[in-house]
Amino acid sequence: MAGPEIEPGTPLERVRVIAVTLNHTDVSELSKVSKIQRSEIDELKNEKRNRLLAVSERKRSHVSVQNQWSVQIDEETIDNTANNEDQSVIRNERLLIPNPQTTHLPKTNLVAFYAYMSQDFPNPGASHTLVFDTVVTNVGSGYHSTTGVFLAPETGVYVFSWSMRLANGEYHQAELVHNYQVMGVAYLYAPTGDHTVSETIVIHVNQGDDVYLRTQGGPNNGDIESGTGGRSIFSGWKLN
Repeated sequence: MAGPEIEPGTPLERVRVIAVTLNHTDVSELSKVSKIQRSEIDELKNEKRNRLLAVSERKRSHVSVQNQWSVQIDEETIDNTANNEDQSVIRNERLLIPNPQTTHLPKTNLVAFYAYMSQDFPNPGASHTLVFDTVVTNVGSGYHSTTGVFLAPETGVYVFSWSMRLANGEYHQAELVHNYQVMGVAYLYAPTGDHTVSETIVIHVNQGDDVYLRTQGGPNNGDIESGTGGRSIFSGWKLN
């Protein structure tokens, strides 16, 4: 239903015109405000987008740095492992190389002999030099198989050992003589069957001294046995 017409030029008309003008002014202002707000919203969106891009870039940079650290750590680990292996090889090589500061005492010439009787020694009697004619070892050439005497090629401390085999009622005393002085005696009596006696001494001997075995002066009886069943032997060696 239409309202009453308003006559032009009347106060009511003037009020209506003013109201319409004000409405147009308000709409225009509101439009401007809306545009400004949309622009600000767009700026905020762009700022937010830029911030998100910056955060994403920092994350990628952080991951890249971590990867670089990981590669660096792996390379350091490899280098450390290689260095450890090199040090191990160097240490092993060092262990194989003689220490140049180690002083070695000059080696003395070895002196040693070992001889035995190749067969039974027939009833030697008293004070008889025993000859051990089969020589197995004679380092230093000190033992003489034709006489049974050892002539010391060097001065030092020597070990001398001898054994004597007897059987079936035989008895003897074998004594070791050093420069006409008796240093040791081995006595054996074999009433039945085979028996063996041994003796060992340690004495100081000068170069050129003689050492030999002989039967002791006094009662003795029978042969001195030596064969495949058991040997009568004489041996000696230098300790220093």
